[in-house]
Amino acid sequence: MTDQRLIALAAGGTGGHLFPAEALAQELKRRGHRILLVTDARGARYAQNFPADERFEISAATPSIGGPIAKGAAAVSIAFGLYTSLREFRKRKPAAAVGFGGYPSLPAMKAASLMGIPYGVHEQNGVLGRTNRLLVGNAAFTAHAFPVLEKLPRNIPTIEVGNPLRDAVAAVEATPYPGIEGDINLLIFGGSQGASIFSKAPVAALTQLPADLRAKLTVTHQAREAEQADVAATYEAAGIRAEVAPFFSDLPQRMAAAHLVIARAGASTVTELSAIGRPSILVPLAIAMDDHQTGNARTLSEQGAALILSENEFTEAEVGAKLAELLASPSKLATMAQAAKGVVKSGAAARLADLVENIVAQKAAA
Repeated sequence: MTDQRLIALAAGGTGGHLFPAEALAQELKRRGHRILLVTDARGARYAQNFPADERFEISAATPSIGGPIAKGAAAVSIAFGLYTSLREFRKRKPAAAVGFGGYPSLPAMKAASLMGIPYGVHEQNGVLGRTNRLLVGNAAFTAHAFPVLEKLPRNIPTIEVGNPLRDAVAAVEATPYPGIEGDINLLIFGGSQGASIFSKAPVAALTQLPADLRAKLTVTHQAREAEQADVAATYEAAGIRAEVAPFFSDLPQRMAAAHLVIARAGASTVTELSAIGRPSILVPLAIAMDDHQTGNARTLSEQGAALILSENEFTEAEVGAKLAELLASPSKLATMAQAAKGVVKSGAAARLADLVENIVAQKAAA
């Protein structure tokens, strides 16, 4: 018999997939549901605080890159993931499932479909991901985050819900933009996995700013562990106060305290910038599938809330020019912050939880 309170959530690969799933899990648990997390080994690194009552890991890999051998190995991995998902779903009997993208979603949602478990899909980015493209045809609902969703197959109805925010983000959502009267707080991070280019151009550009401006800076910088010491030493030599670490567990609080953010344009980052309302310089990941991070960044830039620099444009000279312009104009930063606020729909976790409960009720009534 189906466990009417158990909901399976599948996500993997990066924090960008896991964090919205975590936010939905938090909302569903507040409503009395139990959560089954399905992820892979990569995704598990970001799931330490995931409020799952049960969980299991599956094998998964992308069949979209590499040669014939790599594609064959990916197919085998996905097949094993499907077998594991079928076995575990038969054992636990969830009432519904939601896939958040990343290749662990594929075998998990295919298993749900084969077993008659209703499932939905949530797309965090402005471009429908390749995994989700394979799943939307049989999905009970297709929810998405941003006003525009590219690469959507024809005749697939969608619902714009926004991106679910973790409780840690919602807790600082109402924090007013800090006025620049003394210190200037700058936050630099390259997504949940870090990025080496963020340890180069912005660091070099900041060290070349006038001494009086450098003296006002307080920098929080996420750097890869191998680069942490060099980045910290460069800041210290330039007289810039900086905290450098490979990961910040309290990133939402640090974003709320920032006057300016330099970051990738992952879906979670763009959503959190909109929720909290902070100006940004966004550097889309050049190798992102279908260039989806540029689509994400446009959501803010078209409202005057962010500047976009491609990786080729992300040079010491260009970053230095943008920083000098923005840091010298507190009013412009404040205007950008105001423009960012609310661009992405709020209340996504509640909307998505409503959709999940609807498909559970429909299945029970059938």
